[in-house]
Amino acid sequence: MTILLNDFQDLTLSNLERIAHSREKVRFGSTALTRLQAAHTEFKQFVKDNPQQFIYGVTSGYGPNAKHKISAKERKRLENLGMPFIGLSFADDYLPETKVRAMVFAILALFLRGGAAVNKNIAQDLAKSLDGDMPRIPAGGLTSPGEILPLFYLMRLLPDPSDHRLQASTGNTACCTVGMASVAAIETNRRLIVAQKAFALSYDAMQAPLEHIDPALKALWGDPFEARAIDNLSALLKETQNDNRRPFQAPVSYRILPRLLGQALRSSERLSVTAEESLQSMVSNPIFFPEGSGSKVEAISTGGYHNSLLPQALDGMAMSWVDLAEIARRHIIKLHKGPISRLPDRLVRDGDTFRTGRTTSYIEFVAADFIDEMKRWAEPSLLSPGEPGASEQDDINAMGYIACRNEARVAILFDRVMALLAAVSSHALAISDRAAPINLQNFTREVRRDFPPVNKKRELGKSAEKLTNRLSTAIEHGDSVLTKRIV
Repeated sequence: MTILLNDFQDLTLSNLERIAHSREKVRFGSTALTRLQAAHTEFKQFVKDNPQQFIYGVTSGYGPNAKHKISAKERKRLENLGMPFIGLSFADDYLPETKVRAMVFAILALFLRGGAAVNKNIAQDLAKSLDGDMPRIPAGGLTSPGEILPLFYLMRLLPDPSDHRLQASTGNTACCTVGMASVAAIETNRRLIVAQKAFALSYDAMQAPLEHIDPALKALWGDPFEARAIDNLSALLKETQNDNRRPFQAPVSYRILPRLLGQALRSSERLSVTAEESLQSMVSNPIFFPEGSGSKVEAISTGGYHNSLLPQALDGMAMSWVDLAEIARRHIIKLHKGPISRLPDRLVRDGDTFRTGRTTSYIEFVAADFIDEMKRWAEPSLLSPGEPGASEQDDINAMGYIACRNEARVAILFDRVMALLAAVSSHALAISDRAAPINLQNFTREVRRDFPPVNKKRELGKSAEKLTNRLSTAIEHGDSVLTKRIV
């Protein structure tokens, strides 16, 4: 089904997902095309009527040449030369095509606003480019002012500039930050579903008292996200076995679980809202205000393409992944400690010994370096102290790509920790001959496809790796029992 873009309400994470993940087609609707062409026509007249005004990249040069006025003849000569750079970046890998497609959708969002004043045919041609394959963009060396380095690759999708179609901008905007952060927001929602299920399984394996998630706490704490965490855990633990349940409080890592999950749910909501709002407020440099869109008709230079909201939202999400991973590591360790968990010590079946290898014992060590690496990647993406290049203009990098890259790496490492937590919790239930609660049974069955309870010696790392890959794939595509909504 083809998605039609006519107004801002069409710029949603849901539509971005359909285009980026599901590869559905997108086109500008008739309402949008009429508006785009009107803005383009008005911009051409504005340039003709104001030949002495500096309009960045239109009546002036780019970058260090922004201070130099250029004539219409000189502009055409420069356009005939084309882009000065084909591609400057390199890395060990390339960005996933899903994220590149999301970046292109963000540029379409810029066009939809009309301020870029592009010809309607250019806009529709870019939309049609999403019918095919995207340029391969190196997954590194992309951080730059105005996100110009990834744009050098995306500009290949646009018509030859020698067509001399006058416009304010074709993409000097935060398309990289907004596109990649939108994908992160979509995947974050699914990743939190998986995390809550894994933690609920651990909670049940420990037979932690249900009073730690008592609904009465919701009013006491007064936080809607912590309340949602309590509701989700309660739903997942529905009809849990109460026989022989722990009569005294569980370790702190279990008691604070709803509060930490609430923090993560809040971070996820912030990221989703900020990503969608950013998608609906794309700005380029320069930006044109046609009749009726501002206080007057004008073309101005702006730094509005520098998105300063999403890096903070992404940093907050990365920090939440680290906090939850530390809680998960405590759970894994505590489940192996018989005197604390009241399970067989080291999760060894009665009458057996850990030397037989029929246990998850010692796998608790594995999470340590994952979490250490997570903490390093979760450093905040602050503005860099030095100038990024030899330019009079470009003296501050946009930090969006760094924030997106860092959160993505932290998230993948988090999946490994969740795989370990789910696997150990599943094994703990198996050796105590207990079934998972009804709303966790499908999740547990999926976990055991890759990491069955340990009945004989095997290379557990291979099982954990397979389960991690299953979790990450389910999170990316969202079509799995693992990511099915909780309530």
